[in-house]
Amino acid sequence: MDAETMTTMELMSDADLMTAVVQRDADAIQEIYRRYESTLRAVIQSVLHEDGETDDALNDVFLQLWDHADRFIPEKGLHGFLVTLARRRALDRLRRRLAYRRATDRFETELKAELKADSRFHDFQPPNSDLTELLQDVIGTLPEPQQEVVQLAFFEGLSQREIAAQKSIALGTVKTRLQLAQKKLFNQLAPVHEMI
Repeated sequence: MDAETMTTMELMSDADLMTAVVQRDADAIQEIYRRYESTLRAVIQSVLHEDGETDDALNDVFLQLWDHADRFIPEKGLHGFLVTLARRRALDRLRRRLAYRRATDRFETELKAELKADSRFHDFQPPNSDLTELLQDVIGTLPEPQQEVVQLAFFEGLSQREIAAQKSIALGTVKTRLQLAQKKLFNQLAPVHEMI
């Protein structure tokens, strides 16, 4: 944006800027961003308390403003319009985050219950060093990422959420690695379990 355009944009009212945004003037949306970014960031941050999600929600606000500028009612004012949008986008993200946590917690609880109920794994306690060695050998055939989560979950007693935090990986990745490892272990140990 050149200095003359910048000066022109700075002098425009919010209503005039929104008229320009309806006409797809990128300079106008940049000026609105310059005017309101810090206020909207504070509104969003007060709901989400997380910088990355705050940035994403702020981006959502300005994308929505760009896409639906024709819905703006000048009499209501741009400040209130943007604050309402920001709060709604922040609350939407918060609801999604909470729903995701509830779902992952429920999944983790169900998975633990399944493991306890599955006698092939739960009741398998190696009575001697040969079986311990066999178990270590079978675990050793897993890919390294799966070996790590098995070790942390079943031998060190960490929850999936704790593993994700310790290894700096997504909770979903931990769940997937554990599921794959369990299937492989069950398949490899099932014949041995029948002999015990």
